[in-house]
Amino acid sequence: MNIHLRRLWLDNRRFFLAACLIFVGGGLIGYFQAPAVESMVSNLMEQLKQVAERIKENGGGVFATFWTILSNNVLSALMMMALGLFFAFFPIIGMMANGVLLGFIISKYSTVGISPWLIFGAGILPHGIFELPAVLFAAGIGIRLGALSFRSVGVLFQPHKLDRLKNDWYDTLKQFPVAVLVVIVLLVIAAIVESAITPYILKATIGEQLQQLNLLK
Repeated sequence: MNIHLRRLWLDNRRFFLAACLIFVGGGLIGYFQAPAVESMVSNLMEQLKQVAERIKENGGGVFATFWTILSNNVLSALMMMALGLFFAFFPIIGMMANGVLLGFIISKYSTVGISPWLIFGAGILPHGIFELPAVLFAAGIGIRLGALSFRSVGVLFQPHKLDRLKNDWYDTLKQFPVAVLVVIVLLVIAAIVESAITPYILKATIGEQLQQLNLLK
């Protein structure tokens, strides 16, 4: 199993890095250009509000929070992976949008005097150490599929590269089930932490300040 995981990482690390760069770029835009992206972010905030409403409708407890977060994250991750087939458009847009949203939220809480580092450390890092790698890796797989789609078009003009392309498609599709399993396992752990641990850390550190700017009102 370790050999398969190592091969999975080695074959996809440059696509993972590409997803990271897109995400960080989106985060910087969201943080430093918050007023300019506010109208765009409002649509993304509506999606977060819908998730919060689903949690309330399901009882609002730890299990309801866990299941709602998990199902939402797994669906989003698997869509980024599979829809990357369409020339990587969806994972690139998804990572950019997630980065912008995160940067925007941190920027808004900074306006009421909460340190961005405190927001990241207390509200994102506990579950983010599992969730962010999972989402970024899922996006990386999607970007890899998109790159193969581009190469599949290009091989029409360079038929001598067909054999190499076939091998790369075979390797990618062979690794896909393992990649899905890795992403889901990481997201399960992340959902457990986010539903059972992160809220208490937030409440203990910056609970009162968070009430000053509730973005999900």
